[in-house]
Amino acid sequence: MIKMKGYFSRPMLVMVLSFCMTLFGCSNYNGSGIIIPSTTTNTSSGQSLAVIATSIQGAQVASQVLQTRELTATSTNMFKNIGDLSLSVMTPALTNVNTDINCADGGTFKYTGVYTASGDTYNLTFTFDGCRDKGFQYVGATTVNGTPSNFSVTLGGTTTFNIFNFNSAYNVLLAFLKTNLRFTVAGSGTATDAAYTYTSSGSISSFDYFLLDTFTMTFTNLTTDYTLATNATTSDLTTSITANGQFNVAWASTRSVRAQMAGLTLNKTKYYDSNTGTYSAEASGMTGTVLYTTRPSTLGYGGLFSVSTQTPIMTDYLPQRHTTQGNMVINGNANIQFNAGGDIDVSVAGDPSLNYAKEYELMKLCDFAAMEQDKPPLITPPAPGAPVSLPTGSTMAVTLTWFGGATSDMDTHMEYYTTAAPVSSDTPTWHVFYATGKTCTDPTGIAFNDAVDVDGNGTCDVGLDFDDTQGYGPEHITTLVLQPGYYKIYINNFSLDTDPFATIYSSFHVGDSIFGPYTFTFIPGNQRDYRVADVRVNANGSIDVLAPDPALTP
Repeated sequence: MIKMKGYFSRPMLVMVLSFCMTLFGCSNYNGSGIIIPSTTTNTSSGQSLAVIATSIQGAQVASQVLQTRELTATSTNMFKNIGDLSLSVMTPALTNVNTDINCADGGTFKYTGVYTASGDTYNLTFTFDGCRDKGFQYVGATTVNGTPSNFSVTLGGTTTFNIFNFNSAYNVLLAFLKTNLRFTVAGSGTATDAAYTYTSSGSISSFDYFLLDTFTMTFTNLTTDYTLATNATTSDLTTSITANGQFNVAWASTRSVRAQMAGLTLNKTKYYDSNTGTYSAEASGMTGTVLYTTRPSTLGYGGLFSVSTQTPIMTDYLPQRHTTQGNMVINGNANIQFNAGGDIDVSVAGDPSLNYAKEYELMKLCDFAAMEQDKPPLITPPAPGAPVSLPTGSTMAVTLTWFGGATSDMDTHMEYYTTAAPVSSDTPTWHVFYATGKTCTDPTGIAFNDAVDVDGNGTCDVGLDFDDTQGYGPEHITTLVLQPGYYKIYINNFSLDTDPFATIYSSFHVGDSIFGPYTFTFIPGNQRDYRVADVRVNANGSIDVLAPDPALTP
């Protein structure tokens, strides 16, 4: 398909961070499918636990621990996903060599290479084309060498391997990660029961679309043990991730976090609901020690911290995912209590306790990278005449992905009016889409294809940073400056090409408030445009999210 947009290369696959942990101390089994780490943990020889004297210090450490948990779990699952894709083709005949293979959630990959029978050894090259699996989308090349029980994977090489980090529904883009690294896989397993060890070295550059900053993550010879067990009777899934090692996250040239983990162990059980056929709840446990060094110190509370889950941290998936119970203690006196309503109390004896409305709010306290597994839940799109008002917001981003085939081309558009109440005869001040062009300079960390400078300082403020012309997406518009006025967001069916349909999934976020999902199916002959939402930014900084005004046609 030829599209008069100029040339845009598909963003290449991006890779996630791995952190090392090893089982440390004892564990107890509570009889309901979750391993609860014991309250006894050891510390590194010659080091003393840091003193947590106030509730805010306890909250800072809890924030760092929860982010380390998310980064560890997410990155380990990423390595497992890529390893599983590699294992799926390791059969001696290589019968589907150089053939498109469908990925679990859309997109494809193919491979070339050889098998050597004398050593049961494979030397393969994989090419991923929008391959989606468990919230990540891969685009780019990898090489795989070794046996099915012990092989190495190189992500990138002469080029960078890229990954899009989405929420589970693929309608919110969390981060764009670029990596050049190598990891090894040793072990065996199936989709329901497995035991693997992942050892990784390399670096990852990540742009976080909520923090709007670029992070560089480095690690060397980090070894993560992963086990998966499925209960044959209940179908409950229990995973355990254990590791030891260090990771570094640096950003803004003067800020960094270094975490040295010793026995930080994560256990999680997902409970299967046979009535709905889904996993509707989970329980997690955490224990071990982490030594944090932060620069500057205001980013968090540095020192050696012992983490112990006293009761499982329970999470309900429906109607929206949030924690419902659990208790964690850090260094013996900082108490983190997860309540039924999803809020969290942090307390230290002798100091007033602190309350956080949800786990994500606590994690934001010392936010140092993307890749959280869960962002705030989506806010239901407003109905006509029932706007959703936000007290403030300074940034906005729109994500579009779609299903239905590999050739369709959907486009994201944003138009802006200086007036807060435009009418059909008004002309937009600017319009960002694939044909806008660009005369401004890209801001740090973002490479815009098409963009505008709205405040006149020469730097692009609103732009299309991803434009996919051959199916799946993402299409993405990032707005770094929200001026007072009226914004119109819509999706255009540029071409179905050879696809019979294209079902779009879209959302947008203002600050940390995410609206969606917006979904629609384009078929030949039906409407050409789908209006997502209108957004009014008032003079006092408040924001109204509105159902689309039908008079303002694209």
